Amino acid sequence: MVIMNTTVLNLKDRTLYWKHIDAAAQALRMGELVAFPTETVYGLGARRDDTKALEQIYEVKNRPEEKRLTLMIADPDDVKKYVEHLSDTAKRLMSLFWPGALAIVFPLKNGSDMSIRLPDNTVARDLIRAVELPIVTTSANISGHPPATDAQQVLMDLGGKIHMILDGGSTRLRSSSTVLKVEDDTIEIVRHGIITESIIRSCLENSLAKV
Repeated sequence: MVIMNTTVLNLKDRTLYWKHIDAAAQALRMGELVAFPTETVYGLGARRDDTKALEQIYEVKNRPEEKRLTLMIADPDDVKKYVEHLSDTAKRLMSLFWPGALAIVFPLKNGSDMSIRLPDNTVARDLIRAVELPIVTTSANISGHPPATDAQQVLMDLGGKIHMILDGGSTRLRSSSTVLKVEDDTIEIVRHGIITESIIRSCLENSLAKV
């Protein structure tokens, strides 16, 4: 693994905010790995269409190959670029929990599926919009280590292994997102996170009752 200097860009200075967002977006476009805050934990992003960048994510995290990455989007309508058919349950989940700490695994026509999340964090959404390319993410930590909830924790785990960290301070929720698989009208929790299964089912039942 190549040891590199990891640049940390502090977003607290609002006069430099867009300069830093643009620098991170340019790094991602060039195939570099960039860590950034979400409302849950810090994410590690890479271009979805860059095989080398994707391989780097797995290498620097020591992440098992069978664990998939999540596509992060900035606007609800972006999901239609990737998923041709949205079930009524999927639409309700999106309206109830997006933007937020719920990644939804959608079935695709070719028989595979895709995990997508719309984060409730301005930095993350601004970055995704600025890149103008599909970005996949995972938590910015070594696999098996606690998820990073501030830039310093990211630096401790991944310093020297990734190109850049956008320092947006401590994350608001300080807990991982929930990953849920939806197929037609059935849902299955793939990874338990801050939004519990009981909350999800209760919200779905209440939304149905109001229709």
